[in-house]
Amino acid sequence: MATDPAGVRRLAVVLARHSAAAAAPPGVDPAAFGSAALADTYEVLADLVGVSSGVAGPPEVADLLWPGSTALPDLGPLALAELVSGQWDELVVVPGDVPDLPGLVLAKVFKVLHRTDLVVAPERGGDGCVAVGIRLPAADWVQGQDIDLDTDPYERLLAAAPSRARCARAPDWHRLRAPAGLRRLDPGLEGWEETRALLAGAATTGLGAR
Repeated sequence: MATDPAGVRRLAVVLARHSAAAAAPPGVDPAAFGSAALADTYEVLADLVGVSSGVAGPPEVADLLWPGSTALPDLGPLALAELVSGQWDELVVVPGDVPDLPGLVLAKVFKVLHRTDLVVAPERGGDGCVAVGIRLPAADWVQGQDIDLDTDPYERLLAAAPSRARCARAPDWHRLRAPAGLRRLDPGLEGWEETRALLAGAATTGLGAR
């Protein structure tokens, strides 16, 4: 189990239910594209220092895991928080459609969790989010909330929080929820190798436009 220098037990999990399959360009099998994006997203988490990584989804997603990583059932953010509370002190969940997500975005989510109950990193150019961080065990006011990564819950959660300091924002990033999202991928960023390989064989234009 990974910990940071202060001994905080941190876990980052990809939710496989949020697939990039719908963003597959012409000539690329949607299922293969979704699997590639999921694998690349998991690699981002697995590379984080001082953070344990995992994937939540059907049993077959366990094939992606590095040794020491965690396979979890197909649950939403708060159900996962309840499941792993006691084993970890902080949980960050991300959708499986952010293959080029910079590790720095997740590092900032974890940094903010030191001083708040919940952190939301919004989706750039969309109405969802790219990460939700929850300090464990989840605060009373967080329990029972409806948190779905396809909807940005920040304003609603901020209104429910006992104070503004208990719910925070983190930097945004884009997701691959539709083919138009492919334009936001940055070929200059390291990583997302499996997604990049599929796109290299497809008639895709406009990559890297922001």
